Amino acid sequence: MDRWYPVKGFNVWLSLLGALVFIPTSAYLLIHVIIMEEPFKEDERWILWCFWAFIVPVSVFILAGIVWLFRSECFRWTHYPIRLDRVNRKVHFFRQDGTVASGDWDRLFFFVGESTTPPIGRTNDIRVHFLSDDGKTVLQTYSLGYEYMGGLQDLLGMWEFLRLYMEGEDDVIERLCKEIPLCMPIHDRKEGFVFGVARTFANFIHWPWLHLLASLPFSFISLGRWLAMTTSRVPQWPSEVEATCVIDEADRFQLDWRDNAPLGFLDRTWPLICTVVGIASGIYIVYLIERSLG
Repeated sequence: MDRWYPVKGFNVWLSLLGALVFIPTSAYLLIHVIIMEEPFKEDERWILWCFWAFIVPVSVFILAGIVWLFRSECFRWTHYPIRLDRVNRKVHFFRQDGTVASGDWDRLFFFVGESTTPPIGRTNDIRVHFLSDDGKTVLQTYSLGYEYMGGLQDLLGMWEFLRLYMEGEDDVIERLCKEIPLCMPIHDRKEGFVFGVARTFANFIHWPWLHLLASLPFSFISLGRWLAMTTSRVPQWPSEVEATCVIDEADRFQLDWRDNAPLGFLDRTWPLICTVVGIASGIYIVYLIERSLG
């Protein structure tokens, strides 16, 4: 799973929020200030030229940023999967352009990377270097694992899980399968709205009262997540990758979203309630703003 899957919907929400503020303001300035030239006298036309020289380029730049944010999640792929083939000891990465990068597990260079992710701050992830034949030149780099809202020890625990999966015997794999609490419902399908809400609120599952406090932004992030999933395509592995990763129907280690236990009240119902509360709060805030301006 790619590192951006847990926060999918945030960029859509942020871009639409920016558009709601920016577009009406820009339209007003364009019509009343630049086109109709309402506030200016004849000897003040230099101010109009300042608007043309400064405001218009800045507006175009901001609009491009809003479109980029929106397109970073919509009309793309629902997620960017990573496939670990323990039989053939291969790792496959699904790129953003729909192509696939494949490498030999034993020839890849693994390390802990560091980056700054707004608004979280400094984060770490497991990264992979594809090396040339000399073993020194880095050809490509990908993120293999990321612990959202987790620390370095959580990340190292994820690495140990992945390492044991690729290098452990059958008894180890059986134990690992029992440690998987939930499989994301995205294999060969799009994530549904209800699970998208549950996934958005899942980061604070141990503090239900935070769900209620954060219901306003989280509810609209959930809607943004649903829009991103609805407009994006489900990634499909190339036939050559599928041919080498055929799973036997009788494989006792096979797990997918169909094996998930039903979500409970705090996992499913409570986030849905908070989503309704958040949307209602947002509508009420808009009503109060319109009433104060009217």
